[in-house]
Amino acid sequence: MQHATARSRLRSLTRAVAPLLVIGLLAGCGMIPPEPKTDAAKSVFTLYNIVFAMGVAVFVAVEGFILWSVIRYRRRDDRLPPQTHGNTLVEIIWTAIPTVIVFILFTLSITTLARVEAAGPADKGVDIEVDGFQWQWTFRYLDGDDNPDNDYSITGSLDNRPTMVVPVGEPVRLTLVSNDVIHSFYVPQFLIKRDLMPVPESDQPNTLEFTVSEPGTYAGQCAEFCGNFHAEMTFSVQAMPRAEYDRWLEDAKAGRTPQPSVQPGGDVLELAANNVAFDKLELTATADTEFTLRFTNQESIPHNVVILNADNEEVFRTADLTGPDASQEFA
Repeated sequence: MQHATARSRLRSLTRAVAPLLVIGLLAGCGMIPPEPKTDAAKSVFTLYNIVFAMGVAVFVAVEGFILWSVIRYRRRDDRLPPQTHGNTLVEIIWTAIPTVIVFILFTLSITTLARVEAAGPADKGVDIEVDGFQWQWTFRYLDGDDNPDNDYSITGSLDNRPTMVVPVGEPVRLTLVSNDVIHSFYVPQFLIKRDLMPVPESDQPNTLEFTVSEPGTYAGQCAEFCGNFHAEMTFSVQAMPRAEYDRWLEDAKAGRTPQPSVQPGGDVLELAANNVAFDKLELTATADTEFTLRFTNQESIPHNVVILNADNEEVFRTADLTGPDASQEFA
């Protein structure tokens, strides 16, 4: 009779735990941050993985010890088990281990923060003033002089999201300004979020500096709730080699429409991600011909697309794209 009761309790426990495990597996796509695309983001990504690994190790050790204690010292009769009244060695161990962990994490965090806040060469890179407003962005390219007429500005709208174009491998220095409410500049693949706050003229606004390590187009968004159309306050950061950036800025200042980064050619393949799945099981393109992949992420979890050859070797990988309703083209 006791065995039947034990099996019944085990089945009840399994039914209770199984849904939690399924939820954890389904949420796994969002547990790891997007692939870092700036120098600072790589440091943040490394720190995250170390903290995550330590957290997993502590969780496994604590939960494992609890389960072992439950099984090892489960009640068999009414006799009171031997009581332990203090153990100096055990108390030293359970005090020393958390202390060492906190010291390691503190040292790694300070080191990572120093790398994130480190300033690049002042004679290289670009300076951009980012003006967040309800509910879009203005990117103002500062020319380095006191004449605002020489600056170039891009202002987005709800129907036309702006793109910030930056050079690869050079520091990009942002001055973050808001004249209404608090906004937040956030690009998931940069792994840094910085607020834009209304401040008196006597105070200095927040700044942010980063160096993009790879060419590509990266989706960005406001990450601070700022009103009715907060979800529509999105933008893109397009990184390109310095020579292409100089040509783009020259064309933009002259009023010529800059050429898009992706020149569609051949077949255009449509692919969308939603509910942690793609909407198509296969895509077909003409052999030995360039094609354009138009990828849309319809949910807030970052996704990307990887193309493998017949030998299961990776030949193409898109950047992570975070929605909802974010779209990007790759040629």
